[in-house]
Amino acid sequence: MAVTNQRIVVSTSATALNTDADTQSGTTLVIKNTSANAADLGGPTVAATTGYDLAAGASVTIELGPGEQLFGIRS
Repeated sequence: MAVTNQRIVVSTSATALNTDADTQSGTTLVIKNTSANAADLGGPTVAATTGYDLAAGASVTIELGPGEQLFGIRS
């Protein structure tokens, strides 16, 4: 299992936080919101204030199953 890191900037459009290829056997994402704004996490149709709320400065660890993809958007 390879350990990788990446910084992804999300804006007002849903942005993929991983690729389908990343999750062939599942993966764990550790997400930290370094912005002064909250963010929302969810599927490809996530919209501001409709997903899982990630407050400014907060972190979350999310386990994804095979083929799952997570998206983020700035609130």
